[in-house]
Amino acid sequence: MFSDGEKKRRVEAVRGLMQVEKLDVLLTIGNGCVGTNAYGCFRFLTAANVYYGLQSALFFPCSNPVGIVDSEISCGELKNAGIVTECRISTTPIQAIIDVLKESEITSGRLGTSLDILPQSWRMALEREMPGLVLCDVSEPLFRIRNHHSPEEVALIRQCGKLADAGYAEVLKNVKPGMTEQQVAAELEHATQEMGADYNFTLISTGRFSLEDNQLPCIRAATMFDCVVAHGDCISMEITPRYNGYWTQLVRTISVGEPNEDFIKMHEVSCRIIKGALEELKPGNRIGNIATKLKQLTEEAGYVFSYPCGHICAIDLNEERITPDNDRPLEEGMAVILHPSIITPKISSGIFWGQTYLITKTGYECLMSCSDDLMSIQA
Repeated sequence: MFSDGEKKRRVEAVRGLMQVEKLDVLLTIGNGCVGTNAYGCFRFLTAANVYYGLQSALFFPCSNPVGIVDSEISCGELKNAGIVTECRISTTPIQAIIDVLKESEITSGRLGTSLDILPQSWRMALEREMPGLVLCDVSEPLFRIRNHHSPEEVALIRQCGKLADAGYAEVLKNVKPGMTEQQVAAELEHATQEMGADYNFTLISTGRFSLEDNQLPCIRAATMFDCVVAHGDCISMEITPRYNGYWTQLVRTISVGEPNEDFIKMHEVSCRIIKGALEELKPGNRIGNIATKLKQLTEEAGYVFSYPCGHICAIDLNEERITPDNDRPLEEGMAVILHPSIITPKISSGIFWGQTYLITKTGYECLMSCSDDLMSIQA
C-alpha cells in the first residue's frame, strides 16, 4: 500500500522519538476500534490494519521491529504491510513480549508505551519479570508524529472523501419508503466498497423531525433496530468509509417526501453555523477554538449547543474530539469533521449535518463535493 519511502519515514520517526525520549525499546499496542488516538499509533507505525484482538509490536533503536499476534492471519497482515517483517504468534502475548525483550538483552532501561491502554496484567508481568525496566508514557510524542501527514496519507484521505460522496449519491438514487435502515446502509456501503473501501462505520436513524415533538432519535448503528423508512420521515446518516486505513465522514439528513418547515429551518441554521466556524480552520489555530466558535454561533442563533460537534480523523476515525479545552494546534494535512449538534430545550436530538475538511497551508479544503442543499427522495 505505502511506498518504501513512506515506510522509511515512519521507521525513522520512531527511532528519532526513541533517541529524544532515551528509550531502549518501544512497545505499541493496537486493536481494530475507531478511536482513540492511542490505539491508532500501532496501525500507523506498522502500516497494518487490525481486524480483531490486541496486537503489539516492539521497536528497537537499531534492529528490526518484532510483531506479536495471535494468528497466522494477523501475522500475514502485519508482514504484508512491510514494516514489521518478524512476527511471533502467541496466545499469551505478554509472555511473548517478555521473551523478545530477554532475547534482545533488554531487562532494564526505559520502555516507552501508551500507559493508558497497557493492560494491567501486562504491566504487572513486566514489573515482576523485569524490575529494572522503567515504563514511560510516550502517547503524546507518538501522536505528534502521526499529525504530520505525508503527501501519500493526504492522497488516501482525499480519495476516502470521494467514497463518502459515492455512498450519499447511492442513497439519493436508490432509497425509497418501505426500505429498512439496514437496506439504506447496504446501499451506501455497497457504493463505497465498490470504490475500494476496506470498512464502513455507518450510523443512521429515521423518524419525523419537529422542533416541538421530535421523533428523529440520535443516530445509531443500523443493525440495532429493524426500522422501516416511512413517507414524511427524515433519514439522518453518518456515512463513514475507511480507505486503506484512513477515514473521512459525511453527515447528512434527507427528507422522505417534501421536507417540513422545521426541517428546512434547522438545515439552514446548521449550514450557517458550519459556514461561520470555517474561519477557525487554519494551521496554528487551536482545536478548542473551533468548539468555542460553534457554541457561540449556535447560541447566537437561539439554539442549544450539544456534543459531539466534530472530531479529527485520519488513521483513527476519532483521533481527538473537538472540545473547548483542546489546545492542540491544527496542522496542514489534518482532517477535521464538523457536525454541530444543535438542539432546543424541547428536543434532545436534532438533524445531523456536516462533512470533512482538510487543513491546508492557508486554510481548508472541503473533501466532499456533494451539495450542501437539503435533498429529498420521493415514493
